[in-house]
Amino acid sequence: MLYLIFIIAILIRFLYFPENIYFGFDQARDAYSALEIFKGDFKIIGPTTAFEGLHHGVLYYYIIAPFYGLGNMSPEVVAGLMRILNALGIFLIFFITKTLFDKKVGLFAALIFAFSFEQTQFSIYMGNPSLAVLSVMIMYLGLALTIFEKKNFGLPLAFLGLGASIQFQFALTYLIIPFMLVSIIYRKVFLKIPIKIWLQSFLALAFSLSTFIIAELKYNFPTIQGLLLLSQSGSQKNLENIFSTFLFSISRMGMYNISGNLGTTFVLVLLLFFLVFFIREKSLRQKLVFLSIWFFSFLVTLIVNGGVKNPSQNPPLYYPNVGISIALIIFTAFLISSTFNKNKFLGVFLVVFMLFANVSLIKVFNPQGNFSEISVQQGMLLGDEKKVLDYMYNQSNLEVFTVKAVTMPLLINTTWSYLFEWYGKNKYGYLPVWNGKNALGYYGNLKVQEAQEGLPDKRFLIIEPTRGIAPYLIDDYLKEENYFTKIVNEKSIGAFIIQEREKF
Repeated sequence: MLYLIFIIAILIRFLYFPENIYFGFDQARDAYSALEIFKGDFKIIGPTTAFEGLHHGVLYYYIIAPFYGLGNMSPEVVAGLMRILNALGIFLIFFITKTLFDKKVGLFAALIFAFSFEQTQFSIYMGNPSLAVLSVMIMYLGLALTIFEKKNFGLPLAFLGLGASIQFQFALTYLIIPFMLVSIIYRKVFLKIPIKIWLQSFLALAFSLSTFIIAELKYNFPTIQGLLLLSQSGSQKNLENIFSTFLFSISRMGMYNISGNLGTTFVLVLLLFFLVFFIREKSLRQKLVFLSIWFFSFLVTLIVNGGVKNPSQNPPLYYPNVGISIALIIFTAFLISSTFNKNKFLGVFLVVFMLFANVSLIKVFNPQGNFSEISVQQGMLLGDEKKVLDYMYNQSNLEVFTVKAVTMPLLINTTWSYLFEWYGKNKYGYLPVWNGKNALGYYGNLKVQEAQEGLPDKRFLIIEPTRGIAPYLIDDYLKEENYFTKIVNEKSIGAFIIQEREKF
C-alpha cells in the first residue's frame, strides 16, 4: 500500500511537467555553481540569503551537480530529481507516524502528504529550501525513535537532520530551540543515552555542518559577523504583527494541506477541539506534546523577524517555515484514523474531502509553477522561456542576432545566458550577442557589447514578468532603448513580451 501511495505521489508531482518548471535568476545561478562543482571546482559556500554576509549551506549544490553535469545542463533533469526526492518523503512521514502511533495512521499520513498542495509546490520548486522538507523530517524521526522506541541510533540521525536542515535553509538554525526543548521535556530518556552515542551525535552534526566550519575558518568567520550585524539591525518587534502573522500562517498551512479553499477556519477549529479532547488521554499526551512542539516551533521565526503588517494583504514568504506542516499532517492523520475506527463512512468522507480540496488547488496553481509566496517573479516558466528562444532564433533566420532584456535583478543576464548556452546553442548551434549594460561579477558567458555600432542587424528585447521590478526602472530602460531602436514587431509568450527592434 505504501509503495502505491508513493507512485501516486510521483504522478501528482509530475503533472504539467516540464512546462511548469520555474527557472529564474536563482535557478540559473545555482545551475552554474553546480556545473562548476561537477567540473572539479569544489565550493564551501552556498547560495546567498536575504541578509548580507549570511549564506545557506552548499549541500544543495552538491546534490544537483551530477544531474546538471550528466544531464547536459538540462534544468528538466534536475526538476525531475526534485519531484522524486520530495515524493520520497512518503516513507519518512510514514515511519515518523508509525513510531508515534501505528501503521494505519502512518498510511493516512502518507496519503495526505502525497496529495498535499504544499508538498507539490515544494516538489516543483528548484531551490535549496525545498529539500529541507526531508531533512526536517529526518531530524524529528530521529527524535521520535530516541524518545518513543528508545533506539539510540535515533539521536545521531536527529543531529544529522538538524545539520542538513541548516545546510538547506540557514533560517532553520531556529530548529536548535525545539531540539533543545524536546531534550529538556524528555530528559529522562536523553539522560540514559550513553556518552558514546552523544559523541557520535555531535560528530554527525559537525560532519553535516563541516562546510560552514571550513568557510568560517577560511574567510574570517563571515557567518558570525553576519549574525552580529543582523542582531544590531533588528527591527522593532510588534506583538500585534507577530500574532496576526501567527494566525495567518496556521490558516495557510491548514488550507494548503487539509482544506483547500473549503472551510479552513472550520477545519482548524475542529483540530483544536480534538487536540484539547485527546490531550486528556495520558497515553497520548507525550506524543501530542511532541507534535505540538514541532508545529508551534515556527513561532521562533516570527518572534525573531517580528511578523508582517496585514499578512493577508502582504503575505510573508512561505518556505522559511518548511517542514512545519508535517506535524499538522500527522495529527490530522491520527484524527482521521480515530474517526475511521468509530465511523468508517465519516472517516472516508474526511479523506475524500481533503484529497479533493488539495487537488482543486493543484489544478489551479501548479500549471503556472510556484505560487507567489514561494517564487516572487511568477511567470518565469521554462516552457515559455524555450518558446521565447525559439521565436528569436526563427525570426533571425538562423543568423547571429542581438538580445537584451529587462531582468530581475536588473542588468544581470545570468538567466538568459544559461538558457542560450543550454537550449539555444544545443538546438541552433550558435549564441547571440548581449547588448547593453551587464553587471560584473555574475554568472554568464554571452558576449556582451554595450556600444550600438557593429551589432547584428536583427535585435530583440525581452521584458520579463515585471512583478518585483519597480515600474520606473522598466520605463527608464525602455526610454533609453527608444533613443537607438524602434519596435517593428511585438509578441507575448506566457508572461514574457518580446520586442523585435531595428536601428533608426
